[in-house]
Amino acid sequence: MKIEERIPIKSPETAHQIIDGEAVVITPGQMMVHVLNTVGSRIWDLADGEKNIQDIVKIVTEEFDVSYETAFKDAVEFTEDLAEKEILRFLGEGEEGEGG
Repeated sequence: MKIEERIPIKSPETAHQIIDGEAVVITPGQMMVHVLNTVGSRIWDLADGEKNIQDIVKIVTEEFDVSYETAFKDAVEFTEDLAEKEILRFLGEGEEGEGG
């Protein structure tokens, strides 16, 4: 699967809430609290299991003053970082019965 086609979704093991435009994400298994900045919070909000990275980047570039190339690079790095921390995952990768 191409990077831009990956579909991020919030991990069901997390608890989260948006407070003043910033996402606060709790990973109970790790007993950690993560506070995401405004752009990170928007990406988190868009990680709904329906939009792929390309869709998310298009929305981010419409809402924030950032080039597509920069937004794409940052979104890929950000989502991969959250996946490593088990805060989100990508549909269809390492899971049975799930797809885009």
